Amino acid sequence: MAMKTLIDLQRCIGCWTCSMACKVGNNLPDEDYRITVRTNGSGAGIDRPQGVYPNLRMNWQPIYQKSCDMCAREIAKGYPQYCVSYCPTKAIAWGDEQDPESDYSVELKRCLDSHFHIFELPAREGTRANVTYAVRE
Repeated sequence: MAMKTLIDLQRCIGCWTCSMACKVGNNLPDEDYRITVRTNGSGAGIDRPQGVYPNLRMNWQPIYQKSCDMCAREIAKGYPQYCVSYCPTKAIAWGDEQDPESDYSVELKRCLDSHFHIFELPAREGTRANVTYAVRE
């Protein structure tokens, strides 16, 4: 059984709710984040768009740190992960990639059918494994 997380970057609005839900649900100290949200824009800082007005572009990407345990305690109790439960745009899906009925598999199929680019971050990023991203290009 290979449990994975899928992030639909077309749905992510950069609100940090996934990160805050994780922080509060896991009772993490202020300086500890298991999920951060990267702004993909100009590179000049958080929430800075790329381009020149009126042609500005910006999107966000939740980044799962290696310290993320995918809410193993919650899953063992039969509850979903905090980040999945509280995402207001339903950008995060989780499940067994081998089970065609899992939320992960259903969302992955939807993204593939819509010709999304599917990728994982390279190991050099130092992030958690088993997190897949989908983006329309």
